[in-house]
Amino acid sequence: MAAVHHEDLDCREELRPGKTFVYTTGTAMARFLAEIEPVLITHVGDEVLQQLPAELDSPAARLVLKGSSVLLVHLVAHGGALGFLVFGRKPDRPAFVAADLTACEEVAERAAVALHNARIHSDEATASAVLQRSLLPTPPPRLPGVEIAYRYHPSSHTTQVGGDWIDVIPLPGHRVGLVIGDVAGHGLHAAVVMGQLRTAVRTLATLDLPPGRLLAQLDAFAQHLGHTQLATCLYCVYDPTTGRSALASAGHLPPVLVGPDGSNDLLKVPVGAPIGVGSVTFDTLELLTDPGSLLLLCTDGLVETRGQDIEEALHALGRRLTAQHSSLEDTCEALMRRQHPEGHHDDITVLMARLNGIPCDSPRK
Repeated sequence: MAAVHHEDLDCREELRPGKTFVYTTGTAMARFLAEIEPVLITHVGDEVLQQLPAELDSPAARLVLKGSSVLLVHLVAHGGALGFLVFGRKPDRPAFVAADLTACEEVAERAAVALHNARIHSDEATASAVLQRSLLPTPPPRLPGVEIAYRYHPSSHTTQVGGDWIDVIPLPGHRVGLVIGDVAGHGLHAAVVMGQLRTAVRTLATLDLPPGRLLAQLDAFAQHLGHTQLATCLYCVYDPTTGRSALASAGHLPPVLVGPDGSNDLLKVPVGAPIGVGSVTFDTLELLTDPGSLLLLCTDGLVETRGQDIEEALHALGRRLTAQHSSLEDTCEALMRRQHPEGHHDDITVLMARLNGIPCDSPRK
């Protein structure tokens, strides 16, 4: 990739920042990169330009180089060449001498370390994003008696991906398990832990465990992983045939319930310690919901604002959810725009469920 700074350069398209150059095996530039020896050219005259490697020969390069003094220094990190820096002085300035090489090599060394770290960071962030996207339930499943919508927005001020996750798990008898969790930290390690915990929740859900027992088993599972990162998790089981829900929390934010009459409540789910603490019991909240109620599960990125109490923010969120929209997807999207209109936020995960229920006289499959 090329990065260029030149005060008088007019042919910017040919040497634009971000442009990719490929130096195939056997070319002069490929040999130069392999040798890892700096090159000093005190004066670039016509005879030097005539010997310019084909992969560098362009009007822009000739414009920059002609009459200049040039130093080519490798960008080396961990024994390998990542590229090179070209230092140039205009014809009206003193030419480079051997004594200038030490300073230029120091600049190149620092640049190489920064470039190497940036590549590692970029690779890790890409792997994290791919892993996280593969674990999100896309698109929302269609289930009897419940409508689902969700959003996952990674932080806009960092390229890293966090450990947020959501899941919707069909259970026997038309019931559904709703899951939201948040592994502490960012990056690939947090995403890997998230994937392990999400898989464990789905496996435990097949055992048809009550929410409190499921979280206890999840906590025991986390002890065997040997990870030091903690995670919050909230698990809800909704039965559309009875309208009953059961919820348990491992250190997670309380959900918001908006009734069909516009009332909204912050559900007082008993909060246990986060997953990973060990030897913790989790109590379960059971409640009856009216058909058409809206349940919102979210991570703290949605409501966490400096100087504002999170519970107050959640109450305000519930009041906003009373607005009528044509669909749950529209409600979810409107909420995201309202909460973060400028897009500057922490990682945000939102799971909405419209608890419509199944009438008693409806045929069961």
